[in-house]
Amino acid sequence: MKTKPNFTKKDFVVTFTCVVFLLANIAAIGTSGRRRAKEAVCLSNLQNWANIFKAFLNDNDGYFMQGWYYGRGQSWHAILRSYYGESESEQDLRTDIKCCPEAAKPGTDMPGSTFEAWGGPDTWAFIDGKVGDYGSYGVNSFIYDHPGTGENWSQNHWRCPDVAGTDNIPLLLDCTWVTGYPWWTDTPPEYPGAKHWSGSTGGTMGLFCVPRHHGAINGLFMDFSARKIGLKELWLLKWARTYDLAQARANEPDWTIGTGWMVPLKDYDYIP
Repeated sequence: MKTKPNFTKKDFVVTFTCVVFLLANIAAIGTSGRRRAKEAVCLSNLQNWANIFKAFLNDNDGYFMQGWYYGRGQSWHAILRSYYGESESEQDLRTDIKCCPEAAKPGTDMPGSTFEAWGGPDTWAFIDGKVGDYGSYGVNSFIYDHPGTGENWSQNHWRCPDVAGTDNIPLLLDCTWVTGYPWWTDTPPEYPGAKHWSGSTGGTMGLFCVPRHHGAINGLFMDFSARKIGLKELWLLKWARTYDLAQARANEPDWTIGTGWMVPLKDYDYIP
């Protein structure tokens, strides 16, 4: 006669531990999978923006919009409105491309943050935008076909994509504000999502330097390719015509600033 096997307390503990371990791994895989899915959607959004920018360029002799100047302007998100939907119902169909899935809803302040869009239903309309405009992507304002004169405008703005090295020139990226003028001398943000404006100590690199995709952001380049960008890599992109990449590589920013949150992030080709 066969005896019924006993399920001891030790067996229960071992089984319970295995179940907990499996559930933890499943949860981790699920979290990682959701993060990768959001990254993929974000990159898809940026490729949609690439097509929109191409359409605008085709209609304007290959030149970008003029941007802000002398108290007036043509901000990218406002002038492209007719390309991604003019009416409210049409905008609803394309509203998803305005935001990275990691920052799909506006917060209560401007600019946004790592996981909040800029703008919102009651916020000030930026330049020629509308009250209620929002999004979580920002343009490299050095792309504009700026009509101004002087060293800053004539030497720094790209004006059109018919230049060399477009695969390293940022066009549109994850950002906590509509726009920014990053420079290689800008300091890293003191903490994740720290708000930096033009003229502040940190400069505007901090508007783009947000850990939205696990220590990185997604960006669209002037060759209309989109890819993931490590946060420490942002200083090595050719933001403006006179942006000095040699100086940027030779003068690595101090990643220990503030809480030192950027120290463990992936390193790039800076010269010691």
